[in-house]
Amino acid sequence: MIVRILLLACSFLLASELPAASQQSKDDPWNPHHIDALPPDIRHYIAAICKEPAKAQHDFATYSPTERRWRINLEYLRCDGLRDFRRKGQCLDVDFIQVGSRFRLTKTQYRECGF
Repeated sequence: MIVRILLLACSFLLASELPAASQQSKDDPWNPHHIDALPPDIRHYIAAICKEPAKAQHDFATYSPTERRWRINLEYLRCDGLRDFRRKGQCLDVDFIQVGSRFRLTKTQYRECGF
């Protein structure tokens, strides 16, 4: 009986510690490192739009390996230069396709912003 009580107490202690540990590993949802991991051609495009250090959410950039395509959702980007890339509740999405070792801008489209 004592063993059961001790095992139950240990499991409660471990369960109470897990959420605290998982919260420490989360990064800021608006993080400049989400941009840093992109290929140089796409980072240069973002730098030209922003004209300052930018921050982005996780959903900012998605990669399709079968299409060798990056889709950049500018609605999930924060910087001063975005005013020119938003209009009446719509945000610009851009696609980059890999050509050789580089990525080339191939498509721009305004879509409803998610905010």
